[in-house]
Amino acid sequence: MSFDWVEYVKLAEELQKQADESYLRSSISRAYYGVFCIARNKKGYKNYTKSDIHWKVIGEYKNSISRDEQLVGKFLDDLRKERNDADYNENKLIKKQLTERTVLKAKEILEYFGINL
Repeated sequence: MSFDWVEYVKLAEELQKQADESYLRSSISRAYYGVFCIARNKKGYKNYTKSDIHWKVIGEYKNSISRDEQLVGKFLDDLRKERNDADYNENKLIKKQLTERTVLKAKEILEYFGINL
C-alpha cells in the first residue's frame, strides 16, 4: 500500500491552526511536499531520484501549453520558495497569514488534479 500524499496537505491544515512558529514552518513544508509529490507522480517521475527533480517537475508545469498547468507550476514554485524559507531560514519570521496562503495554494493545486479535502 502506498502513501497518500494528500495526507500531508491535511496535516498542513491542522498544523496551521497552532500559534507556535515551528508548527507554522512545518505546515508550509508539508503543504509543499504533499502537492509536489502528487504533481511529480502525475508527470511520471515517481521513481526519479536525482536532485534536480523539483526543478524538473516545476519546469514541466510552468512550460506547459496548458494555462492551468502553467498556474500549477507557478504555485508549485511559490510553495517551494516558501518551503525553503520555512525549512532553512531561521531569520525569516513565519506568520500565520503566510501559512494560510500556502495551504490555500496547495488546495488549489489539489483541485486542479480533481482532489478535494
